[in-house]
Formats: sequence, C-alpha cells, structure tokens
Amino acid sequence: MKKTLLILAIALTGFTTYAQDTNEAKETITKYVTTFPNGDEAITITDKSNSSSLELASADSFYKYEILESSNHELVHGQNNKGNVCAIDKTKLNDGTYTLKVYTDDFVITSDITISNDDSSKGSIQ
Repeated sequence: MKKTLLILAIALTGFTTYAQDTNEAKETITKYVTTFPNGDEAITITDKSNSSSLELASADSFYKYEILESSNHELVHGQNNKGNVCAIDKTKLNDGTYTLKVYTDDFVITSDITISNDDSSKGSIQ
C-alpha cells in the first residue's frame, strides 16, 4: 500500500511539474507590407502582440518617419532615423487610424495604419 501511494505521489508530482500553463498568452506576430508599384517591397511593419512597439523596416535607408492624424493630417508623432529600421512606441498613440510617411532620399512612402493597443485586436495597414 505504501509503495502504491509513493508511486501515485511521484506520478502526480511529475504531471504537475510538466503541465503547461494554458493561461499564458501566445505571442502573435503580424507583418504588414507596403510595396512599390513594380511589386518590390517598400516598407514592412512588424507588430508583436506582446510588445509595446512596432518595428518599421524599409528597403531603402530613411531619415525620418511621421505619423499624421488621418482626418486633418496634423503631426501626431515623428522621429529622425539613420538606416533601414526603427521602433515605433505604439503606447504613445491612441487607438485609431493614422497616415504613416517614411522619408528616404529619393521618395516618400505613404501608408494608412490602424493602431490598437488592445491585445484582442490587431493593428492593420492599408
């Protein structure tokens, strides 16, 4: 009887130790791609659900980006940049639709983005 209880206790401890926590939220990664008219990739925005920032990557180096209010095109957030990649703190933006402008030496890439800081819905780019 003692052997049976010992084996049962060890088995239950093993199940408890290796059980997965189902309450943990899995990270989802969403990528939005804006292309040039010829189909080449212009910019990519990566939104990780467990992150407070978006990653902005461009095919060409860009020196700044601006996020404008869609309705009146007033500047909401902007930053200078060197290189092809930067992080955008999405917690500084209210939920809503904005116009994103990425400035390179040769052109300006414009895209509409929707910011959602709620975990249940994701942002999108059009």
